[in-house]
Amino acid sequence: MADTVESTTERLTRPSMEHVDLVTHLYNRRALWGKETVLYRRNHPMEWERVTGNYQNWLVDTAEMVTSDYDSAGGEPLRLFYSDDVDVYVSRRRETMPYFSRNCDADECHIVSVGEMTYETDFGNIEVGPRDLIIIPKGVTYRTTLERPQDTLRLIFESRPEIFLVPTDMVDHVYHKGRPPVDPTKVKQPVLPDVPGEPGTYEVRIKYTGAFSDVLGERSTIFYDFHPLDVQIIEGDIAVYKFSVSDIEKLGSTPVPFLGAAYLDNSRNLAWTFALSGGGGHGAPVHRDPDVDEFRYLSSGPHTGQSSSHHRESITERGAAIHAANETARRIRTTRGTPFRPTRSDR
Repeated sequence: MADTVESTTERLTRPSMEHVDLVTHLYNRRALWGKETVLYRRNHPMEWERVTGNYQNWLVDTAEMVTSDYDSAGGEPLRLFYSDDVDVYVSRRRETMPYFSRNCDADECHIVSVGEMTYETDFGNIEVGPRDLIIIPKGVTYRTTLERPQDTLRLIFESRPEIFLVPTDMVDHVYHKGRPPVDPTKVKQPVLPDVPGEPGTYEVRIKYTGAFSDVLGERSTIFYDFHPLDVQIIEGDIAVYKFSVSDIEKLGSTPVPFLGAAYLDNSRNLAWTFALSGGGGHGAPVHRDPDVDEFRYLSSGPHTGQSSSHHRESITERGAAIHAANETARRIRTTRGTPFRPTRSDR
């Protein structure tokens, strides 16, 4: 006979199964902000015999991709996935950018997995390395420089809604810790260089969707006869910042959302969130959220059930860890020609 515990808010049934190694299964709604339930299963729900159709996980190995910025310094990142809110790119740049970039359509979040480089921006210069995240807001001019030719790997998220660090009041009702996922004292900002840029001709590539984009395209190029990063004094907020994955606190047992994004005309509703979860492995909990599409980036450690390649992305329809946070999730789509294959995982 099952042991039953009842209260005014829930009913928990616990059969006597101490001798059984159960699988922990987290079922939740609305990207961790809705109701949640923990199910303890006899079997792992991802250990299927076979699957037909598109309801399954898909795996991309970015370490095997050849991007145009890998072959040429003048090349650009490769787009992998896209939705109404977010585009996902991979960069394997090996040399300094000979041009500058300015995205007038989207904020950018760059996750560095391999390599060390310096970002030169309107707000100054800042060095980044493995496991760093750097936020470059819409309209900021920047480029990346490398001291020497080297292999690098970055995942780049272009977000049309504005990116921000998740504040305490947005998650405290879940974790009850009284602090944000990222300690503000751990956030680093760029510093203006002491020496101005050399004179010469400089190219700035701009992404901008305007009234004539259907005719002229969404890319423009501006050439300056002076260095485009010529700021001498800054008054006000410094919009570019970075932090490390190690700076993200694990506030509870569920994945911790540390970055969010919202449109200016709908700031009370998040378009997506970034959440920190474990690296997988045997015994990791299963997670299912039927309200959102989810994208998971494994930047280090072996992927469960796969080879030990360290840089993989998996995408699953309806079911980790960028979350389309609205109840009506915007469907994530793959760029045509992107090599991917189905995979089993702990998600």
